[in-house]
Amino acid sequence: MNRFFITILVLAALLFPLTAAAAGNVPNAAVSIAKQLDEQIMMRFSGDSQDMSRKDREALARARIMIMGTTPVNINNLDEASPLARQMTEEISRWLINAGYRFQELRKGRDIRFDKLKGEFILTRDVRQLASPSGTSQAILAGTYVTTSDQVRFSIRLIHTSSNEVLAMGTATVPITDDLRPLVREPRPGDGLAPSVSTRLQ
Repeated sequence: MNRFFITILVLAALLFPLTAAAAGNVPNAAVSIAKQLDEQIMMRFSGDSQDMSRKDREALARARIMIMGTTPVNINNLDEASPLARQMTEEISRWLINAGYRFQELRKGRDIRFDKLKGEFILTRDVRQLASPSGTSQAILAGTYVTTSDQVRFSIRLIHTSSNEVLAMGTATVPITDDLRPLVREPRPGDGLAPSVSTRLQ
C-alpha cells in the first residue's frame, strides 16, 4: 500500500511542472518579448552619460517613452485577431509598465457606463464612445502572429509614431495546450455545446 502511495506522489511531482509550464506559457512568452523590446530600446535611448549610473539612465529613458498598445493580428489576414493575441498585448503591457514605461489606454470611454447586473465599465471598443479617437504616444506596440497545428509564433514591435520606424522587435512562441486552444481563434457561430444526437422532423 505504501509503495502505491509513493508511486502516486512521484507521478504527481513529475506531472506538476508540466501543468505549471502550460499555465505559464503566455506570460513567459510575453516577458521574453518585453525584455527583448526593452533591451533594444535601452541601447538606443539610455545614453552613455558618466554623470548618471546605467540604472538611472535607463529609468529616465523609460519614463520619457509613452506607448500605445494595439492587438497583434494574423500575419495572413491583418483584419483578424484572437483572444490569445489580445491577452498577449495585456501581458507585454504589464511588464513594460512595471519596468517604468508610460502607457496610454486607447480604449478609455468618455463616460462610465453602468449596468445593474454586469457592473461599471470605462473601457470600450466602440469608436463613438471613446474619450479620444487618437493617441499622443511616442511609440505603438503592434505585431503579428502565425498559427500552426501546435504553436503560435508572435512577432511584436515598437513603432515610432511619427516616422513609422521600428524601434525594437521581439519574438516568442506559445505552444498550444488544451487550455489555450479555445483562445487561438475568435469564437464562431455554432461554437460551444452541440447536441449529442440529431433528430429530424417528419
